[in-house]
Amino acid sequence: MSYSAMADRCDPLEPAVILDTFVQGVGRAEEVSPSLFRVSYFASQRGHDCQEQVCVAKFIVTADTTVAMANATRAREASRRLLGESHSPMN
Repeated sequence: MSYSAMADRCDPLEPAVILDTFVQGVGRAEEVSPSLFRVSYFASQRGHDCQEQVCVAKFIVTADTTVAMANATRAREASRRLLGESHSPMN
């Protein structure tokens, strides 16, 4: 079952508080097995002589999940632009 089909069935549960992590970009996407990818995310910080990219999170996701995340982001961005909002409202 794909992620999008599961998302249509019920709301996700958050049994404990999960802190937000600020991410500024996607690092490497490594294939760990057929159709599973380890994707790293980074945030920038000022170093001594340069801007450093520090890994702040890694997720192992299916190819379908990657596509679903990209589509969900595009849909929210298009909606936000259409409505003239400066950012998406909190859910």
